[in-house]
Amino acid sequence: MSHTKLDKEFCDLFDSACARVGIKAFRSEFETISLPSWKTIRDQMNRSSAMFLLVGKELVKMQDKSSKDAKTARDWKYTQNWIAYEIGLACQRDIDVWVLCEDIPINFPVPYFNHYQPFATDRDWLRRVLEMYVEGIRFSLVMATLSQDLKFKVMWLSCPNDQCKIQFYFWAYHHPRPFAVPCPQCLKPLEFG
Repeated sequence: MSHTKLDKEFCDLFDSACARVGIKAFRSEFETISLPSWKTIRDQMNRSSAMFLLVGKELVKMQDKSSKDAKTARDWKYTQNWIAYEIGLACQRDIDVWVLCEDIPINFPVPYFNHYQPFATDRDWLRRVLEMYVEGIRFSLVMATLSQDLKFKVMWLSCPNDQCKIQFYFWAYHHPRPFAVPCPQCLKPLEFG
């Protein structure tokens, strides 16, 4: 799990869902990682089947404030570097990278992901996603069955921005229309009417 410890409620929601299905999540808190940090993260990633980037209100607020406050700017740069490192490790290992947002628009680019849920506070949905990992199911192989099982429509989406074009599974297709959310990679709006 990649997050900031300032987003305690969102992190606790995720931890609770993990505990309910018997998953021990590695809660890498950017502010307190035992040294050497890169090795701890690498070793944990090597034992993982997925990476979940939790984008909570405090992480978004930290990025917003980074242009106004020197200390927050340093903290944000540090946090952003760890996010990129962790995603790079996950990508290299070819494991799923999820961007889960706490009903708040992401406001910083994520270099790679293959699952995006901008409204990830539904406990039942999150629990079922995690159960699939316990069952050893790789998401990219069972999407049609999975979307029926989770009672959520999921769609394979390509960002319409010509400078981006990332392709990923979009998990908010069921959300009431119209709505728009930023693409996590380029931050251009993804609009649904």
